[in-house]
Amino acid sequence: MADSFDKPDPRVEEYKSTSPSSPDVPTASGASPIRVLTILGLGTALSLLGDSTLYTVLPDPPNAAIAGVSLTAVGFILGANRLTRIFTNPLAGALLDRFPRRWLLIPAMLLGFLCSLIYALGSGLAAFLVGRILWGFAWSGIWIGGNSVVLDVTGATNRGKLSGLYQTWFFIGVGGSALLAGIFTDVFGFRGGLLVSSGLNALAVLLWLFLLPETADPARHAAPERGEEPLEPVHWPTIVSAALPTFGMRFVYAGVIASTSILWLGSLFARGSGLSPPDLPIATLTGIFVALRTITSMFSGPLSGALSDRLGRRWGVLSGLLLIGGLGTWLMGNQVAAIALLGGFIAAIPGGGVQALIPALVGDHVGTKHESQALGIIYTFGDLGSALGPVAALGLIGTLGLPAIYKFCSALLILLAILATYRFRKEPILVHKTGE
Repeated sequence: MADSFDKPDPRVEEYKSTSPSSPDVPTASGASPIRVLTILGLGTALSLLGDSTLYTVLPDPPNAAIAGVSLTAVGFILGANRLTRIFTNPLAGALLDRFPRRWLLIPAMLLGFLCSLIYALGSGLAAFLVGRILWGFAWSGIWIGGNSVVLDVTGATNRGKLSGLYQTWFFIGVGGSALLAGIFTDVFGFRGGLLVSSGLNALAVLLWLFLLPETADPARHAAPERGEEPLEPVHWPTIVSAALPTFGMRFVYAGVIASTSILWLGSLFARGSGLSPPDLPIATLTGIFVALRTITSMFSGPLSGALSDRLGRRWGVLSGLLLIGGLGTWLMGNQVAAIALLGGFIAAIPGGGVQALIPALVGDHVGTKHESQALGIIYTFGDLGSALGPVAALGLIGTLGLPAIYKFCSALLILLAILATYRFRKEPILVHKTGE
């Protein structure tokens, strides 16, 4: 009888890691993980300025005229980088697994700076398409490289939380860049604002060049010697299982909801609900709504990641987040404006949480020599989802209507939650083994 109590639970996996298990433990470079993430996150946030300027102000007809492009062409320009990343994400992942992080991160940031210069100085469709395609290359290196650095400097007990902190920097970059883009354009004009953004992009290049340490283990890039065990195989079940919710989340949030928010809010307040503040333009109302949703996502990342660290059950937390997202998007299709708005804020909760847990899952289950490759594949699915979402939503809105589209999104998220629950039941509990 005593032996049966002493026998370990087969679903509990003692997780050994040479990565730091505390935010205060120095990395191999001598820098603390928090310091590395601060430099990494600030650079990532600054890199988004040129991109955010185009999303924020290029659809305005006077600015499009200054850029020398038609409003019809603006949609192609804004989407070109996402289509590019479908091809560049796997390439970036493969390179990051074979070479030191800085070898790709710093050139990628430099390329982002050059993209902003192209926007500021170029004119016409060809120039802007070139800039957007190059930005696809740049962002693949920045984003996959950044998440790879996070996995380098974290361990089993803090991987979720610190991954969430990096996602917070991303959301700060998205929201702050959009705000600064509008201010810079109003003060300096379209091209002047982009030149100012280019200057801040150059600052990000210098920040990473002089302050961001190399975090990859040198042994990662060494070829195995004769007699050594071959490289560990790629863990495809984790990659595929993580790619599906990434696709679904980006399809729903960066695709459907992002492209229909202004239409959704306009339809809500056109019903005479009395909820709209007086004399507040719908575009301003949409901006406020998006900003508040972004703040919600900023906090959900670290909190969800920390919870998954404590429980050692990332798939279980991920399943719960997807269910919350499904509930929120279902409520967004409600005909009562107050309920629909509540649903909009509930649906924002999983945004940062899911983004934090996906890299953590890769760090837990994918071999260290394939982490970046796995991230590249997973984020390719995400970019595919964000590219297809607007096409599907705007193409079907006249036939189905927004309520039906949002309820379809709800069903998709719930289906993905069921998949995550299945993985939750199959995966072992991760317990960090200390004292070794």
